[in-house]
Amino acid sequence: MQIRTVTTACLLAFALPAALAADFPGTLKVTFRTSDCAGATGLGSVNVDHITRIQPTDCPNGRKLKQVLTRTPGGTNEVFTITDDEALKLEAQMQRIMDARQKSLEQTKPIIINR
Repeated sequence: MQIRTVTTACLLAFALPAALAADFPGTLKVTFRTSDCAGATGLGSVNVDHITRIQPTDCPNGRKLKQVLTRTPGGTNEVFTITDDEALKLEAQMQRIMDARQKSLEQTKPIIINR
């Protein structure tokens, strides 16, 4: 009975961190305030990895906005319009996430398993 308990404990000790590491850091979402050409506002939230581009766009009334283009792995495309100020905030959020990922990669310690 003790051998099974020790074996199970060892398997959990090695398998659980590996399973959790596969999903780390998981889905990271960015949230931003949307705005349309008429001035109506709302909120948008997307997986940061689905953002493919942020580009300028013009409204018929002359208002300058930015489009946030997204594409999911399933092939669904979405477009959000945001103000220039909100685009700067969104880009800053994305930069912080990229910096955190880079830091995480640099600080990862290798695991050596001797058999």
